[in-house]
Amino acid sequence: MKLKGIYCPMITPFKNGGIDLEGLEKNIAFLEKKEVTGLVPLGSAGEFSGLSIKERKEVIKKVLDTTSLPVIAGATSMRMEEALEIIAYSADMGAEAALVAPPYYFRTSQEGLFSYYSNLSSHSTLPIILYNIPVFTGNPFLPPLVKRLSVLDNIIGIKDTSGDMKKFQVIVNLVPEDFSCLIGADHLLLPALVTGASGAILGSSNLVPDIPVGIYRTWERDIDRAVGLQKLLMNIVKIMDTGTFPAGLKYAMNMLDIAGGDDVRAPLLNLTSEEKDTVDGLLKKMEVKK
Repeated sequence: MKLKGIYCPMITPFKNGGIDLEGLEKNIAFLEKKEVTGLVPLGSAGEFSGLSIKERKEVIKKVLDTTSLPVIAGATSMRMEEALEIIAYSADMGAEAALVAPPYYFRTSQEGLFSYYSNLSSHSTLPIILYNIPVFTGNPFLPPLVKRLSVLDNIIGIKDTSGDMKKFQVIVNLVPEDFSCLIGADHLLLPALVTGASGAILGSSNLVPDIPVGIYRTWERDIDRAVGLQKLLMNIVKIMDTGTFPAGLKYAMNMLDIAGGDDVRAPLLNLTSEEKDTVDGLLKKMEVKK
């Protein structure tokens, strides 16, 4: 099962302290119209770590009840039993795969990660996509480990948000042909595609899906256009880097009449007035309109 195309790691809109299900449905309709390949609820942009298990299941159910697009459910947890519970629920609801980052409090070795994921994959009711985001987890997937994990039956790919293009290239060249190498760093989309990525899971697709979808569709036949779109994408990266992620992204979505919700969950902070001005300026510079 080779994953190709642009997948959206959906934000979770909040309203009055709970999940904004109407906003979630609105965003799904928007993303379907923009022709993203699939949806990825409960990743980093979805603030999974600030949601209860009940809320995570609520999001998964809403997404899968609403869309016909392929869904990769975020199932990262500090406890394997909890990750497997979310995976089992997602499988029952109709998800196609699960995205799982390492537990993110204790630091472990590469052997510790191999043991964790080999055990997880053997008990999982969904195919597993590794999620490499060491800036948050402190537990990186190094290329030799990815090679070892890539031959396990139930591990089908990796989302690499490390920002380390050199290691990503090494991984692409080490793993089997049917293993999906997905870039998760928006600023590296085009170079990743050129060096063998099969697709991407990008936060920017919440706001301007046309840009990453356009890069994916054009880079092989019109590299100049793809380069131009990648330059535009860099302004979206600046928006996402404003404040504490995903506060800047959610604010920008609200400015474009996309459901970003009321706020981000503690300990994250909403944008300050100055940060809002920064985002407004970037949107104006890009001439992004509602």
